Order: sequence, then structure tokens, then C-alpha cells
Amino acid sequence: MPATADNLRDLHLLHQRAKALRDRLASGPKTLDARKQALDKRKADLDKLQAEIKKAKADQKNKEVQIQSIKVKTDDLRVKLNSIKKQVEYDAIRNQIATDNAGVVKIENEVLELMVLVEAKEAEFKTQDGEMKKLEADLAALTADFEAKAAGHQAQLQELEAGIAEAETIIPEDQRDQYRRVIKSRGADAMATVEGHACTGCFVTVTAQMMNELINAADIVFCKSCGRVLYLHEDEAPVGRR
Repeated sequence: MPATADNLRDLHLLHQRAKALRDRLASGPKTLDARKQALDKRKADLDKLQAEIKKAKADQKNKEVQIQSIKVKTDDLRVKLNSIKKQVEYDAIRNQIATDNAGVVKIENEVLELMVLVEAKEAEFKTQDGEMKKLEADLAALTADFEAKAAGHQAQLQELEAGIAEAETIIPEDQRDQYRRVIKSRGADAMATVEGHACTGCFVTVTAQMMNELINAADIVFCKSCGRVLYLHEDEAPVGRR
């Protein structure tokens, strides 16, 4: 049976539909992987933030212990003042107590700064943790949706591939190798219509002889420029063949 423009148009459509399904099946895992990478990064950021909170709390605790230690030392010095007879020693201890008190004030301010920092980071952690849980839920839903649809898409693809194999019987046997080569090379883009006496794949004008071959539809016509399988656009069909 000659490969008419309608036959080739149908074959081309089958290839395009199959490609769309393959792209959909391939894009699903890529999308899921990208979402998973984004989620992993968010988890890493959250772990880092949690470590910063832990360190800030530890620093705060250490400074509080330091303050308590200085206060104990200061109390001991005050007790010692009562037994000091020499003015020089008395003044030295008073100066030391004043220095220690100033040190306590400085450390207490640092403790307050750490408390504010911990509070801010804990609020940030709570926000990010909520966002991460939402991302986890979205990823789980997206995964489930893809897995639910993948089986149906795979079944449709198998039907299309069977339809393509059946539709390819219109390709003359002596041209099938060339046809298969161009299909392997270009996939669904291996076929193109002729409009305005030009291949719509590469936009190179076809010869008059090629137009006659397309009209007569005795053999498959391959574009001499890009190698695509050509068929006449509906508007290009001869009046007697419309």
C-alpha cells in the first residue's frame, strides 16, 4: 500500500504522542530528584541552625557558671577585707572586687545577648521546620501522584509503540533501513510536512521532482537537506486528492 500523506501524518502523530509520554515518564523522576535535593538542603540548613542554637545555649551556660564563680570569689574577698590591717592590701582587694564586679556586668550583658540570639534562632528554627515538613508532605504527595500515573502512562506508551509498529508497515521494505536510521537519530522530529514547497523541519525548498513524488505517494520521500521523512501538508494536497 502506498504511504499517503494521511498515513504518514498519522504515523508522525503517533511518534509525537509517544515522545510526549516518554518525556513525561522521564521528567517525573527528575522533578522528584530535584525536590528531594532541595529538601535535603533544607534539612542540612536546619541541622546547622540547630547546632548553632545548641552552641549558643552552651556558651550561655558557661558564662552563667563563670559569673557564679566570680561572685563566689568576690564574696570571699569581702570577708577577707574584715581582717586586713594594711591600707595597701585593703585598697588592692577593693580594686579587685571592683574589677570583678565590672567583669560580671560585662559577662551578664553577653548572657543577655546570647539569650536574645537563642530566642531569635529558635523562632527561625520553628519557621524553617514547619516549611520543611510542608516540603516533605508535598514531595510525598508528588511521589504518590507520579507512581499512580506512571503505570497508566507506561501502558499508553506500549499501546502507542504497538500502533507505531503497525503504522510503519506502510514504509516500503527497501526504505525501512533509512527510515529507521532517521527515526533513531531524530525521534519524533524525524518527520516533517511540506508547506509552501519547503520542508518545515529545515525550511529548505524541495525540488519539483520531490513534489511529484510526494503527490504520487509511491515511495517515501526524504528531505535532501535534513533527512526527515516528508509528507504533504493538507493545504498542499492536489485538488483531486483532497
